[in-house]
Amino acid sequence: MRLADRVFVVTGAGSGIGREIAIRFAAEGAKIAAVDLRAETAAQTVGMLAGQGHFSGAVDVASGPSVVEMFGAVDRHFGRVDGLVNNAGVDHVPGDGRDLLMKTGQQTIHMSDEGFTKLMAINVNGVFFCLREAVKLMQRDKRPGVVLNMSSIAGLGPNGNVSYAASKHAVLGITRATARELGRFGIRVNAICPGVIDTPMTAGVPEFALAPLKQATPLGRTGTPADIAQTAVFLASDESSFITGQWISPNGGLVMC
Repeated sequence: MRLADRVFVVTGAGSGIGREIAIRFAAEGAKIAAVDLRAETAAQTVGMLAGQGHFSGAVDVASGPSVVEMFGAVDRHFGRVDGLVNNAGVDHVPGDGRDLLMKTGQQTIHMSDEGFTKLMAINVNGVFFCLREAVKLMQRDKRPGVVLNMSSIAGLGPNGNVSYAASKHAVLGITRATARELGRFGIRVNAICPGVIDTPMTAGVPEFALAPLKQATPLGRTGTPADIAQTAVFLASDESSFITGQWISPNGGLVMC
């Protein structure tokens, strides 16, 4: 039991990678606060978890007050937080121009102010808001902690549309800056940069965009949520106790650094 009796908040836990991470962490003995934009999907995830006493709830990570309210509820339920998996995120939003990509071969010039701002609010502001509130609780209790931020191969190079790539590069910046700041408190901050993973999110990506990535993956397959969850367990456990400010990219060799 590598995570026995540790309390982890997992955002975006209602499906895909977030759900699989919650399941794997619970199997390793963790107590899980599974939160999602939709309370019902978070509750469904909790119903799949080993052990008892888990928590489910709704949160809009792009809203600071919603995040504060959620962490308050988690604190009342568990009395502490030992770790955070900042998994909630999106690859597109209304107004981002993706519907015109196939017609014109361009997305950037069709992206509205609102589309760009909303995606950044979810993928960047949401990571910061959740990290900030988790760290407040860790420091209050003078407890060591772990934060895992979900970036992407789009954060490692010229992959994805401009707003998504910008957001995932920003997540790596947040990871490095906070790891340096928080290390003296025993709080480790690392990032995971998945490649092409079979999730509900990638199901909505046009095949013409996914096909070249799949073909270029040396291991000859797309990833699964389990591939990411196994990486997350390692980074959340004491097995990685001397690792902070780093990123790991389970991507089948698509991106090599």
